[in-house]
Amino acid sequence: MKFSKKKANAFSNSVDFSKCNGLACAVAQSASKDVLMVAFMDKKALLLTLTTGFMHYFSRSRKRIWRKGEESGNVQQVLGVKKDCDSDALLFTVLQKGPACHTGEKTCFGKPQFDLLSLMQLIEERKKSAPMGSYTKKLLCSKKLAIAKVREEAAELIEAAQKKGKKDIAWEACDLLFHALALAGACGVPSARINRELARRNNPKKETNA
Repeated sequence: MKFSKKKANAFSNSVDFSKCNGLACAVAQSASKDVLMVAFMDKKALLLTLTTGFMHYFSRSRKRIWRKGEESGNVQQVLGVKKDCDSDALLFTVLQKGPACHTGEKTCFGKPQFDLLSLMQLIEERKKSAPMGSYTKKLLCSKKLAIAKVREEAAELIEAAQKKGKKDIAWEACDLLFHALALAGACGVPSARINRELARRNNPKKETNA
């Protein structure tokens, strides 16, 4: 996600940098809501982040702006940003390439829990930079293959529900979910759109009489 210069300036001007000597706290989280890291930004770093679409921070020890992944290649692509209620802290949702932590861990807070949102993000990452021979990449590049696998996995889940126990049902349900998300990706439907649709369906609406 990139901001135009006009929108980037308007957003940065609304952030209160005065409380922390010209800096604002910046939290980076994944699409699955795992907190990846916490750092600081000055106004220039924020403007660079918004206009380039990649995370830039201000190093308090080195006294300079740095681009996340400038040495390791583990860049953070901006998906969204919010201010807190006091406008002095920022929450970024990012697409992380590789580990976020310099220790090699996925996050600076240890290994995160892997869940459905994590799976969505993993599929998005595979679509952009999959290793050689990646099965996920094959599904994403072949709608025909993805459709065939969803059909196959759906049948296996039904069979498990009819003839097998809970362990097999959970296993087959996971297989079906993975292949369904891969099929959506093969059709050009990103996980963010699926998440928006889930949120829309969860939004209670007033019942109306037909």
